[in-house]
Amino acid sequence: MLPPESEEGNVEYKLTLGFQDVDRLAGQLKRRALEGGGEAVYLIGVSDDGRPVGLPDDELVRALGVLREAARRVGASLYVLRVSEGVRGKVAEVLVRLVGREEPPPTVTVVAMGNVDAGKSTLIGVLTTGRLDDGKGAARAFASRYKHEVLSGRTSAVSLRLLGFSGDAVVNHKLVDPLDEAEVYKRSDKLVLLVDVGGHERYLRTALRGLFSSQPDYVMLVVAANSGVQKMTKEHLGIAVALGIPVFVVVTRIDIAPDEVFKRTVDDVVRILKMPGVSKIPFVVRDAGDVVPAAEAMPAGRVAPIFYVSSVTGHGLDLLLRFLSLLPKRRRWDYGGDFLMYVSDIYLVKGVGLVVGGLVERGSLRVGDKIWVGPYGDGGWAQAAVKSIHLNRTPVEAAKAGSFVTVALDKVDKIEKGMTLSARPLKAVKEITAEVLVLRHPTVIRPGFSGVLHYKAVRTGGYIKEIDKGELMVGDSGVVKLELSRPWFIDGGVFVFRNGPTRILGRVLGTDGVAGS
Repeated sequence: MLPPESEEGNVEYKLTLGFQDVDRLAGQLKRRALEGGGEAVYLIGVSDDGRPVGLPDDELVRALGVLREAARRVGASLYVLRVSEGVRGKVAEVLVRLVGREEPPPTVTVVAMGNVDAGKSTLIGVLTTGRLDDGKGAARAFASRYKHEVLSGRTSAVSLRLLGFSGDAVVNHKLVDPLDEAEVYKRSDKLVLLVDVGGHERYLRTALRGLFSSQPDYVMLVVAANSGVQKMTKEHLGIAVALGIPVFVVVTRIDIAPDEVFKRTVDDVVRILKMPGVSKIPFVVRDAGDVVPAAEAMPAGRVAPIFYVSSVTGHGLDLLLRFLSLLPKRRRWDYGGDFLMYVSDIYLVKGVGLVVGGLVERGSLRVGDKIWVGPYGDGGWAQAAVKSIHLNRTPVEAAKAGSFVTVALDKVDKIEKGMTLSARPLKAVKEITAEVLVLRHPTVIRPGFSGVLHYKAVRTGGYIKEIDKGELMVGDSGVVKLELSRPWFIDGGVFVFRNGPTRILGRVLGTDGVAGS
């Protein structure tokens, strides 16, 4: 028995369908798909109260034909996910995906996290290219951003790789150049943006920037079967849980792990997922029948699917790829608000000039728009013009919230990561009042404690000016005032404040501005 159908969301129940329903169904289908960011799920043979009544085979085939025609009329593709037994017949679960070129394909962002040498970059290289690794990390080069990362085998910067799907088929694998983002973007009806961050403790600041600036739908926690759960595995899992981001686990290198070591690793993974404070339900995905329920359970964040894969033999990669293709969008974006984008990357392009990259957080941006850049160190803002916009290396006239874009700017000479592009000058914040929880600290935190604040694409120094309780220890929560080393735009949400081993999770309650904003 399923829960009763909701009038909102992207899931629709249909006990049966006739061709007289096509026109009405087409409009409803488009609305449901837009509710899901471009995807909807139809359950055929299910009544509105959630009873899986089922249909005879011939009636189910007719109903699917009606749904297929309705999908065609609104420019959508249709994929039957699974057929199961109902009370009096069969129930079909169908994925409908809008594929019109007026809008970008539905895009899900997944950040790969885990301990150094867990095989994150190698896995991403294999997933995006379809070429298996040689056991020495050759596939890692396809996910690396810089030469020193290829040579050292360690990711030190944030790297983005686009994985495209047309139905269940991986678009990248059919291209001459599987890393050609423009072609992947043009040929896909579903995109997964894989964000690769460093796993070494010394690169935690970069990993946090990648996590906060990408605002992902999900975290893919990668654990090497031969080395098991490590310090940074727990650290990354703890950060994801604290930020409320659903997690799934990929156990790699199963081809080289002895049976007893592999079993110990899996036991440790299950144990940390069940720990108080994490409280996940581990779900090992063993075959194709487990993939659909695993993907559908992800947005709630309660279930943590576990995959066993080898980047050398290819074991388990088909299940992981199908899972990624079915992951629903979790984030909901504000398309109607004033334009806002944090700057996470800066480039100087010959013949073009200053180009900045980042995630459009709300509103939309068009070529030719006049925007504001800031705040600068004095809290002020500068006006700029948008010369061009690229989405997945494809030139576009406009981009809206939820899109990672690069923007060429005119009339701006100086800019820093963490600054914002906006429709108007905004309040520059120098002081934050926040509710905090001390995740890690060896002693006592008192006023004057300094560290680094990570908030979206902002990474800045600061210190704790006041503590409501006077002092804090590990596990304590309280309200603090944080003073930043320079003004930034901060409009609420969560942050991490760190110094050495210290990790403090915070939620902004209020802000104080500075003169000039």
